[in-house]
Amino acid sequence: MGTSTSEKNTPPLTRRDLLAWIGKTAGASAMYDTMISMGLLAMPSAFAASNLNALPPGQGKAVLILGAGISGLMAAYELQKRGYNCEILELLDRPGGRNFTARKGSKVVEDTGPNGRTEQICDFDDGLYMNMGPARLPFHHERCMHYCNELKIPLEVYVMSNMANLYQSDKAFGGKAVPRYRLANDVNYHVADLLSKAVNQGALNEQLTGIDKKAFVAMLGQFGATMSSNTVGSDTPRNLCAEPMTVQAMCHPNPHLPLPEMMQSAFWNNPFFQPFEGDWEPTLFQPVGGMDKLVDAFVKHVGHRIRYRAKVNQIEVASEAVRVHYTDIETGKHLEVRGDYVLSSIPLPKLVDISNNFSEEYRAAVRAAKPGALYKLAWQSNQRFWEKSPYAIFGGISYTDSMLTQMWYPSNDYFSAKGVLPGCYCYDAQAKAYGNMSLTERIRAARRDGVKLHPEMQREDLLPSNKAVSIAWHQVEGQSGGYTLWNHADPKTEKHYQRLLKPEGRFFVIGDQLSPLPGWQEGAFMSAENAINQLV
Repeated sequence: MGTSTSEKNTPPLTRRDLLAWIGKTAGASAMYDTMISMGLLAMPSAFAASNLNALPPGQGKAVLILGAGISGLMAAYELQKRGYNCEILELLDRPGGRNFTARKGSKVVEDTGPNGRTEQICDFDDGLYMNMGPARLPFHHERCMHYCNELKIPLEVYVMSNMANLYQSDKAFGGKAVPRYRLANDVNYHVADLLSKAVNQGALNEQLTGIDKKAFVAMLGQFGATMSSNTVGSDTPRNLCAEPMTVQAMCHPNPHLPLPEMMQSAFWNNPFFQPFEGDWEPTLFQPVGGMDKLVDAFVKHVGHRIRYRAKVNQIEVASEAVRVHYTDIETGKHLEVRGDYVLSSIPLPKLVDISNNFSEEYRAAVRAAKPGALYKLAWQSNQRFWEKSPYAIFGGISYTDSMLTQMWYPSNDYFSAKGVLPGCYCYDAQAKAYGNMSLTERIRAARRDGVKLHPEMQREDLLPSNKAVSIAWHQVEGQSGGYTLWNHADPKTEKHYQRLLKPEGRFFVIGDQLSPLPGWQEGAFMSAENAINQLV
């Protein structure tokens, strides 16, 4: 086919023209995807420290960071190293966001709805602390491990699961708490026993075609200890001894828990098998002395760039810059600051209420984020009774199907005189119910359910009420929840999530709220890394 004169005279379409046309017709998201496919933007990849080390210098460009949480601190730290001029606006009078370790004098402010504004001042003894937000670092959270190493933060083992931990349900076992070593090993015993019988009766011949059935049954015998569950002597059985051993009395195993009663307890729902999940393996890490040691390490480098008690009121995104209007809460002055770019870790449900000139597409994406409720309560215990007989619990978590949900045990300072006992950890409906209680009611409810695990919980002299601290993250000043809920199986929600991963002009959202690991600090680092790579 021939070419017309008009076609010959039409100037060639440049990449700039193409991108401008795509942006006008299909929007910023389509233009961003096209730039990635053309090699003009780097697709975010798996983390390596060299990913950020290879970035070009900032040459003094100004970056405003909204929020001094972990993602904001990390972004300022990395951008500062590359010559960017960073400034952080923080609503609270402290850094860290949900990385918050309660110590003597720490303050917890909540808007509790039915009970109005509440303020707690932690009164733990000197040297005691509780991680009220993030408390664990999985080994495979590479960014967390990288910064702990680079910033010289000593780590120690955090025990997620201990076979002495307890499980309690009013629906089974007479309401008594059962040690994990009995429940975990007995469920294996019953599963192995039933499968062995099915194999020996030929019920699984079709499924086991080509498999040595004797070897399979032998494997089941080891899995469920069905071959040695009644042995006595040198090896302690998996479900331990019914009575303490002495030199005269050998160990006789605990009788197996009845399978019908185990099923009646529905222990697997609460969530008994959590330590087998990827982010909750039995041994994790924690910074020595508290999770806020990670915050402190970043603040040493970028603390001079933080303006505290700065409440953001308006965000104006322009083609050449972003203007942020805020109020200095201490003085009441209304101020304005300008940046070449803005990275915002403001919780998305809070960002919705801040005046802005975002596109409707971007506003819809911001509105799509749904916060999840989290609640914690910590006691100062004047004795570490859980480490003594009959419990011998050193770290880990006990579970109950009461509203209490989980009781954690400290993984540090074993055998010391006192300790902080995380006496309640729950989420969603249970967390909201606790949040609606007065501070006094929270303590009363935690004792009521805690007694089912440990009768010692009723003792005021052991666990004084005036040294208990609780936090409902969905009600805390400056927060909207403990994590963000994204239904990635819903195409509409996924579209909103993907839109937020891309900038609104010069404005970026960061934080664990915009990551595949909401609620985890690794997610906060991932999100900040994604934004930094796009910004430069």
